[in-house]
Amino acid sequence: MSIKVKNLTYVYSQGTPFEKKALDNVSLEISKGEFVGLIGHTGSGKSTLIQHFNGLFKPTNGEVYVNNVNIHNKDVSLRDIRQKVGLVFQYPEHQLFEMTVYKDVAFGPTNMGLNNDEIDARVKQAIKIVGLSEDIYDKSPFDLSGGQKRRVAIAGVLAMKPDVLILDEPTAGLDPKGRDEILNEISKLHRELGITIILVSHSMEDVGKYVERIIVMNKGKVKFDDKPKIVFTNIEELQSMGLGVPQVTYLMRELIDKGFNVSNEVTTLIEAHDEIAKLLSKDVTK
Repeated sequence: MSIKVKNLTYVYSQGTPFEKKALDNVSLEISKGEFVGLIGHTGSGKSTLIQHFNGLFKPTNGEVYVNNVNIHNKDVSLRDIRQKVGLVFQYPEHQLFEMTVYKDVAFGPTNMGLNNDEIDARVKQAIKIVGLSEDIYDKSPFDLSGGQKRRVAIAGVLAMKPDVLILDEPTAGLDPKGRDEILNEISKLHRELGITIILVSHSMEDVGKYVERIIVMNKGKVKFDDKPKIVFTNIEELQSMGLGVPQVTYLMRELIDKGFNVSNEVTTLIEAHDEIAKLLSKDVTK
């Protein structure tokens, strides 16, 4: 399922003293099956943008298309759109409310009017997909760890079988182990289910490691839109926007500045290891 925005502008509190333009004539397209990272400093417009993707916000100007259909046409059901384009907000565990994990994950499918057998199948499949076991079904979601709560919240969206999954800072507040577990599960979802994933993150390491494409927002506009290796070569411009690059990318830049022949398109530890190993092997053979 593809998402396209065309000349999208959104103004908060239009016509009041508090008027603020959050999105300024944004046009972009995300194709079916892509794994996209969306980054930007606080106030850049990225959160406002993703809430247009499933119709939570209506453009001040411009259009939003899901599978080439304008979602704000009169004959389009936004409820159906929101089932197809699932959005997991930052700290989604704050939205957990049922007495058991099973009931919480079942809430969405139940509201879709599905029969009990289909609801049961979806709940069990979603809980399994996010890496949780059956013994968690009857537990209170409030008794779980932070990482487990986050997985339950994601399972609740997956149980509605969306074609697009949008995750707004899914690792916020988690320890390194919990962060890696969540991101590995998300990456697995993309590989095995082939759904479109849009990951909003402040972590350059995370987007550099997992996504296939990065969209950088700045002051309501798209500043960069390319592969991570290409985007992260713009170190100075990213820093001017209050962003950074993965630590290994900084390391490679330091080595280049000192005259070493290494790539400036390194974004992960594995790539850095390979570059340095290649460099050392050349020195040994001299």
